[in-house]
Amino acid sequence: MRFGTRTELGRRSTACGQRPTGEQIIGYKYSYLSVALNPATGEMLALILPAMTIESFQAFVDEFSKFVGEKTFVRLITDGAAAHRSTRLKIENQLSIEHLPPYSPELNPVERLFKELRAALKNRVFENLQTVEEAVIKAVEPFMKDGSRVKRLTFYGWLHTAPT
Repeated sequence: MRFGTRTELGRRSTACGQRPTGEQIIGYKYSYLSVALNPATGEMLALILPAMTIESFQAFVDEFSKFVGEKTFVRLITDGAAAHRSTRLKIENQLSIEHLPPYSPELNPVERLFKELRAALKNRVFENLQTVEEAVIKAVEPFMKDGSRVKRLTFYGWLHTAPT
């Protein structure tokens, strides 16, 4: 999920003939939140990364491999970002990366989590990346602490019967 100093705008009500007021900022700086989660258990790993590059995704894959441990075989499902599809990635033996079809965010359970996080950040302007990163961490913490929230949000009905 990309996040930055300017966030998505939502609807605001004002009197007829008046424009809604709000903060403005010129320029835009952003970072990325990478999340791996298990919809069946609610376990999740979240990292803030500076860019969506092969090197950043490699750092995420390395941390994810440590997170799941050597004895567990895990399938990591990603979207179609170029960094996710790189042949330069070094993948540990216990990890298999699979890609979703293009334009299919409804198949990716983490998108439901990202929707909740975007709602928490909506209609806000941040002075710098450190401030927005603190807001992202604050929005993610409840999900990190309560796996049942993640499970309720991301464990789609079709996942109950999906082959493993």
